[in-house]
Amino acid sequence: MRKAVIIGSKRKAEIFEHLLNTVEGFELVGFVDPDDSNNYSMLGEMMFALEIAALGEVFFVDRHVKNLPFDVVCHLVKLGKHLFFDGYRHFNAGELEQLMKFRRESGVVVQIGNVLHNKPLFTSALQLVKKPRYIKLEKHCHPPMAGEFAQWMHTHLFQEIDLIQRTMSSRVRSISARPMFLFGKQTDLLNIHLEFDNDAIAQISAGRAMEPGTYGLKIFQQDRLFLLNFSNHELVEYRKAEQSEQLSLSADFDHPELPPELIKIDRQVMPFDTWKMELRNFHENIAQNLSPLTHLEHAIEVCNTCEWAIDKIQRKYQDL
Repeated sequence: MRKAVIIGSKRKAEIFEHLLNTVEGFELVGFVDPDDSNNYSMLGEMMFALEIAALGEVFFVDRHVKNLPFDVVCHLVKLGKHLFFDGYRHFNAGELEQLMKFRRESGVVVQIGNVLHNKPLFTSALQLVKKPRYIKLEKHCHPPMAGEFAQWMHTHLFQEIDLIQRTMSSRVRSISARPMFLFGKQTDLLNIHLEFDNDAIAQISAGRAMEPGTYGLKIFQQDRLFLLNFSNHELVEYRKAEQSEQLSLSADFDHPELPPELIKIDRQVMPFDTWKMELRNFHENIAQNLSPLTHLEHAIEVCNTCEWAIDKIQRKYQDL
């Protein structure tokens, strides 16, 4: 049994305690809430890291923790502690590369869990998707506030860009990105166009100009179209009929009007307990020195893409 510490609030510690009781290998010994000023050592990040490092072997970091300095995370890794992040944290590419260097030196596991790529809807689709050529993401979300565009990108598009890049299995060759101001001075719609080294293309449209409730992915390949509706957890495949020569691009997320040359197949989403899978995987990775399903290298790749897109936009729209 490995002694586990939750970095998060008391409420989150109670949730993690329940989750850890569903798997073997972890013994919860306590929690630390960095957002509570009473728990933060006035002697600085190193002393704080030493204090909490003495508590356990593995640390679970809640995604809602705000005041967790990057240096503390680095100190924990250098001290040989295994880390499980509940989702992607807002580190920049340079910080992630530094953290990856410390991870290699210490030989610990740094796992990123509870992301779209690891959940049942996409893992079910991944069994069917082969060599996609065009991916389109549409998502309704609140617009970014002034000066918070980078944080908005991380919150609303980081997981989705990660999913797109790993589905394409190719590096991004070029990016074009443009905000659209339709109802005022806030970004009502963000369009990002990605081209990959394998000549595949991805198109992202996100913002409040999208129909409320819209949150889906279209994946086109040589002879198939897949619709992943994250809002209602549905997976649909459109397959070319025998006499047809091409796929139509007219299928809609919420109300697909089936073109005559396509047949529709409702695909089953294989259910599984995401958290149980993630925690079992974390324990196995530590015990056998394996790579997590989602790790720091994935975070670096998507961070580079996001920072590239943000730079292109902010060069022209400096107020964002």
